[in-house]
Amino acid sequence: MFENNKEIIYQNKNGFEYIQFKKLLDFKVKHAYTLKNVNTNYRANSPEEKESYQKIFKILDLDVNTMVKPLQRHTSTVKCIDKIIPVSELNNVDGLITDKEGIALSTTNADCILFLFYDPLKKVIANVHSGWRGTFQKIAEKTVVKMINYYKCNPQNIYCFICPSIRKCHFEVDEDVKDLCEEIFGYTGRTNEFIEKEEIKDNKQKYMIDTILINQIMLKGIGLKEENIIDCEICSVCNSDKINSYRIDGENYKLATAIISL
Repeated sequence: MFENNKEIIYQNKNGFEYIQFKKLLDFKVKHAYTLKNVNTNYRANSPEEKESYQKIFKILDLDVNTMVKPLQRHTSTVKCIDKIIPVSELNNVDGLITDKEGIALSTTNADCILFLFYDPLKKVIANVHSGWRGTFQKIAEKTVVKMINYYKCNPQNIYCFICPSIRKCHFEVDEDVKDLCEEIFGYTGRTNEFIEKEEIKDNKQKYMIDTILINQIMLKGIGLKEENIIDCEICSVCNSDKINSYRIDGENYKLATAIISL
């Protein structure tokens, strides 16, 4: 999973395991995606969780008090951030953008997609949480639109980094979700590529959906270069020994965090 992955580097510092994207390191952008042994279960607000954030921020040479974290609700709402805002003021927000130094954008996941965006010319970053509902609401595309409109970014200069998440091999859905997917993304003419008919279980027809491919299609459609969409290609379910996965861990699931800061 890590050894032969050309896009990421595995890090283990003081017992804290996380991954980083090689290209973002080339840009000298501070960032990380934490692995399963790091407790960043933001919902718990426990002493252990707070200590984990303090330690991972220290490892990244960041001040934990600069963290801005939305209270994710599977929306398509993306906020532009120009100052430190408490999580209580970011309810129903799933994406953050800033061009300010000294602000660390953080999101969490346990199967959902987390996107890290960076425009090296305009010095703009974004951190976006996108489950299948966020994907169906096109939150990644809306993030790029805001980067264009608010920060004058050229989409051809924007990089998108895709963190570990559930992949088509395990994202099984019923007919209703499949139908909604076809309704929303039928315009692409590629539904046969990202929707695959599976077997019948409990008298219900099942389907597998590739939300990564859907997002790649959307991002290329809005102007990102294919080579600038960098996917770690790690499935959270296939690698649940190292990656947090709601589908595997159930009610006891924990959350990974993705952090990015200028």
